[in-house]
Amino acid sequence: MSIAGVLFDKDGTLIDVNATWVPIYREVLMELFATDAPGAEALMAKGGYDPASGKFRAGSVLAGGTTRQIAEIWWPDLDETALAGKVHTLDHGYTHLVRDRLAPLVPLEPILTELRGMGMRLGIATNDSHVSATAHMAQIGAIGHFEDIIAADTVAIPKPSGQMVRRFSEVTGLPASAIAMVGDNHHDMEEARAGGAGLAIAVLSGNAGYDDIAHLADHTIASVAELPALLRSL
Repeated sequence: MSIAGVLFDKDGTLIDVNATWVPIYREVLMELFATDAPGAEALMAKGGYDPASGKFRAGSVLAGGTTRQIAEIWWPDLDETALAGKVHTLDHGYTHLVRDRLAPLVPLEPILTELRGMGMRLGIATNDSHVSATAHMAQIGAIGHFEDIIAADTVAIPKPSGQMVRRFSEVTGLPASAIAMVGDNHHDMEEARAGGAGLAIAVLSGNAGYDDIAHLADHTIASVAELPALLRSL
C-alpha cells in the first residue's frame, strides 16, 4: 500500500535539538542545582551531553528520552511522589525559556503544506510530554497541520514500543502499513518496526550520523526538507 500518513518525531526532526535544548538544560540545571555552567554541563553529561561537540550523543536519554527518564538521571534517589514533582517542574516550569529558544530546523510551513497537499495525514510521535509538545508546535505555528500529537504520557509505553504508530493508525483510520515514521534517532526507527509502519525514514538533522541510523531505516535523508520529494518518488 502507498504511504498516506507521516508520523514525525519532534526534537532533531522538526526542532533543532541542540540549539534549543542545550542552552535550556544548562540554565535549568544551574537554577535547580544552584551550580555554575560547568556544573550544569557535568549533570547534562550524565544524560548524554558531549561537552566537546556541544551536542547530545545519538541514542542518549537527552537526545530522545522521556521527561521521567531524564529526571531519574538527575534525581535518582527520589520516591515516586517527589520524582513526579520534578517531572512536572521540567515540563511546566520553564516555558519562558522554551519561548526564547525554540528553533525549527528548517522552515516547516511550506513542507507541511506540501505534504498535506499530497493528501498526507500528519502527526507527531514524541517522547516529550503532551503539554510540552503541543505548546512547541503551537509556538512555531505548525499545530494546525497535525491530526494528533502523541506523547510519552498519552500512550502506555513510549517509543520504541510501537504504540505511537498504532495510535496514529487508530486516529486516522489508516493501516499502519500506510504510515511513514520519520525521525532522527534509533528508537524512531524501532518504533516504526514495532508498530508495523510501512516506512522508517531517518533524517540526519539530529544527533545521529549516517552510520548510527541508516542501517535501521528504509530511506535516509538530510532533513525533512527532502521528504516531499522522497515520498513522490516512491
